[in-house]
Amino acid sequence: MRLYLDSADLERLSPLLETGVFYGVTTNPLLLREAGLRKGQLAAFAESVLGQGAREVYLQSWGAEIRQLLEQGRELARLDSRVVVKLPATREGLSAASRLAAEGVRTCVTAAYAPFQALLAAAAGAAYVAPYLGRINDSGREGHAVIAQMARALRQIGSSTKILVASVRSTADLASLAQAGVRCATVPPNIAEQLFQEPLTLEATRSFEAAASEVNR
Repeated sequence: MRLYLDSADLERLSPLLETGVFYGVTTNPLLLREAGLRKGQLAAFAESVLGQGAREVYLQSWGAEIRQLLEQGRELARLDSRVVVKLPATREGLSAASRLAAEGVRTCVTAAYAPFQALLAAAAGAAYVAPYLGRINDSGREGHAVIAQMARALRQIGSSTKILVASVRSTADLASLAQAGVRCATVPPNIAEQLFQEPLTLEATRSFEAAASEVNR
């Protein structure tokens, strides 16, 4: 499974990227605002995370009209060939995604909540579609079941569009998603840190170190 970090906070991203476990970094305007980043800082941000080992960085286009989404999307794509442009699963966002994909820009249709939206993303030629697991659950639907249906539908039609699950709220979600055939997920730093804190592993490691200290005498 490809694991991504869902954050724009370089202080939190850097030590996690150093592990070499995470394939890339995903962001959205809410995360950029939270990190205090402005549009003029996006190039430096992308350069920083890519320089620290990220193989993809996701930046979201914005604007109420297709024209605005396209202009911003093209500008973001020009920052680096490893930038994936995110667009919302709206009429305007899908229209922009389709046109950008036709221009060779890799896109991710984001904020997907229903299985048919995965099919729309595939029809638009998007490289990824990002359903929000936690938020689907919050709406009263069973998030894992919805995403499993998305995965089956994309496999059935032979689509190359990958599911990138966002709004992951526990480490246990990752194994369940993998069992459903999902190969990409993005996690916030607090969940990413928990991946390295399995109590039994830490206990076993302490025992190894204690024994090693005697062996090395």
